[in-house]
Amino acid sequence: MRLVVTGAGGFLGWRTAELLEGRGHEVVRVTRPGGVRRRFARAGAEADAGDPAARRLLAGCDAVLHFAGIPDPARGRADPAWAVRMNAGTTLNLLEGCLEHGCGLVYPSTVRAADPPDPYALSKRLGEDVCRLHRAPAAVVRLTSVFGPGQVAREGATGAISSFAACALAGEPIVLPGNPHRTRDFVYVDDVVGALERLVAGARWNETFTLASGAATPLVEAAELVRAAAGSSVPVETPGGALPAGEDASYAATPEAPGLGFDVRPLDEAVRLYVDWLRGYSAAESGSRA
Repeated sequence: MRLVVTGAGGFLGWRTAELLEGRGHEVVRVTRPGGVRRRFARAGAEADAGDPAARRLLAGCDAVLHFAGIPDPARGRADPAWAVRMNAGTTLNLLEGCLEHGCGLVYPSTVRAADPPDPYALSKRLGEDVCRLHRAPAAVVRLTSVFGPGQVAREGATGAISSFAACALAGEPIVLPGNPHRTRDFVYVDDVVGALERLVAGARWNETFTLASGAATPLVEAAELVRAAAGSSVPVETPGGALPAGEDASYAATPEAPGLGFDVRPLDEAVRLYVDWLRGYSAAESGSRA
């Protein structure tokens, strides 16, 4: 398949492009002009996914996997209008391109969009609505807490496990504000990419899916898994305190949510794989600065 991956300079977009290329697909990587350039990300076509000129990149492709957008609730709260433009406006622009060039669009959303607690989740829900209302073929995929290679906290990536791992490897305390027993459904990124590949290959358009492990893990337990994987004895601190709306809630897929029947590796195994990748990445980065 020939696939366009937007947001290819970020965590999900980069890892998706890497794995799909490794499986023999032709991948057109699209990065935003002026965006953050991470050391591991390879060069691709520079284009703003919200610019009509970006639609030409969809010519001859089977699908676009649209990872460009705002993945961070804090940034969504700081500038709600920008979040809507990046998460919903860019999606509408690419759907117009899909209609023109005869391809489909995969829109990665979040389980938080089911009942949006904040501007970020609302912007993702609006992107879902655009997909459902547009004439171009599209699939909405609600993700839970995805983590894995390419997620580097010090480079701006969000996510509990990436934050925990960064602290554990640096010998710094893992701090869990709010309720440390709130839960997340953690899924390893490589498992998610395999499910998305099958979705596109099967042309599962005009449906909404949820990708989840089905296991609710308290954050304090996830922190212990990270400490074990890192061989670290840093303390896990739970100072409590109030968090912004939606941040102190538990998130998981509802039991009736339609999924894609994908295999999910055990969380302890996935955490070990990620910590090993991050340790190697950090060592290589330190060597390159020496």
